[in-house]
Amino acid sequence: MDIDLLKAFIALATTNTYREASEKLFITQSALTKKIQRLEDKLGSKLFERGRQGAQLTLVGETLLPDAQRVVEQFDNFTQLTHSVVDGTLGHLNIGFGISSYSVAPEIIALFKKHFPNVHITLNDTPSQHQHSALLSGEMHISFNRLPAENPLKGEKIYSDRLVLAVHDEHTIDIDSPFASVATQPYLALSAERGLGLHHQIQSYLVSQSVSLQPSQQSDDILTLLALVSARLGYTIVPESAKAISPPNVRFFALEGEHSQWDIGILYNASKQNPLREKFVDTALKHLQSTINNE
Repeated sequence: MDIDLLKAFIALATTNTYREASEKLFITQSALTKKIQRLEDKLGSKLFERGRQGAQLTLVGETLLPDAQRVVEQFDNFTQLTHSVVDGTLGHLNIGFGISSYSVAPEIIALFKKHFPNVHITLNDTPSQHQHSALLSGEMHISFNRLPAENPLKGEKIYSDRLVLAVHDEHTIDIDSPFASVATQPYLALSAERGLGLHHQIQSYLVSQSVSLQPSQQSDDILTLLALVSARLGYTIVPESAKAISPPNVRFFALEGEHSQWDIGILYNASKQNPLREKFVDTALKHLQSTINNE
């Protein structure tokens, strides 16, 4: 059924005159007449009778009018919804973040929600390797993860992170030989299964520094590691961004040298078109650029 024919039917039924109905639809009376005739031919029944009072609905027309109005209203709502989805102002985004984006991911999401309140966002703390597979399958739309991204994934850099030594604030660290300063303390490590990317980063750094560490305890999350450090149970190596979730009695010392730094970006699957995702990435990059300009 042509929706324009139903709109012509409703316009004529609610105005009772071809002149007013044609003006309302911005068409000629002749064009309106043809539309009504086409609709009547499709239905196999007359919808109007011409009389002194103008176009009067037949019994069939009176019966069909409420349903025609409902169908047109639903179509208009669907059209509006479609435009919103295509414009990237309505819909759903599934976003993954990890260890190095504990603070920046919620900040960017809060800003995006301020501008696009009708977008539903799901945010999950997900291991980096799982984020990549979810992006490839389309299950996840955006990932805050380390760069570079592998084709067909693309990434936009948002900041750089680095390795830091986290110790209880009662301990003194020699910046020139930090590991010698903590040699008598237990080493607390993040499990490789939970943070494979960070695990590889730390191992590459330790190899470059000719340092060998044997964990006395492993944990599945950084917050627990920092809590253990806060309880004077050892020291750990974490991203500098972990400062945002750290207890106040934990101190951080930047580690220098090869493999001590890496880039974090917004990753997405470029092979899957998503206007809403594009809006999110654009919002994030503009916000970060504005932050840089204001510093």
